[in-house]
Amino acid sequence: MKENDIDIGKKISNIRKACNMTQEEFGALFHVTRQTVSNWENEKNYPDLKTLIEISDRFSVSLDQILKENPRMVKTIDQERIRGSFKRQKAVTDFLCGAGTGLIIGGLMAPSSPRQAIVIFIGIGLVFAGSVLQFRYQERLSALLDDRFRL
Repeated sequence: MKENDIDIGKKISNIRKACNMTQEEFGALFHVTRQTVSNWENEKNYPDLKTLIEISDRFSVSLDQILKENPRMVKTIDQERIRGSFKRQKAVTDFLCGAGTGLIIGGLMAPSSPRQAIVIFIGIGLVFAGSVLQFRYQERLSALLDDRFRL
């Protein structure tokens, strides 16, 4: 078996054992539990990319060596990256719509003045921007789901 054919869990286990460390000691370096290290080594789940980089740096093992020839790990990292992108976009749209709505309501309840109109227009602009981003978010999500479930 070539080195590249070893799964990431086995690579992590080999790194840990080469340093004569227990799972608990290894986990302490990365602020995770012994059980988490065990799950990594048994490939029940994977460390996040930040932790993989820390492992690479601390033990002078290239990230390429850890990830190479492991399509499942690469797919997991890609999914986490996409999920993070969707979460950020959703948070921005929610903020814009919520802030805009708050400004509109606040503007409508305020006494009549030129500032009232400005606040309401800014609120409408924020809601509009949030709605446009929400529409784009829905399009991206729909396209992603179409690609995943295409027969």
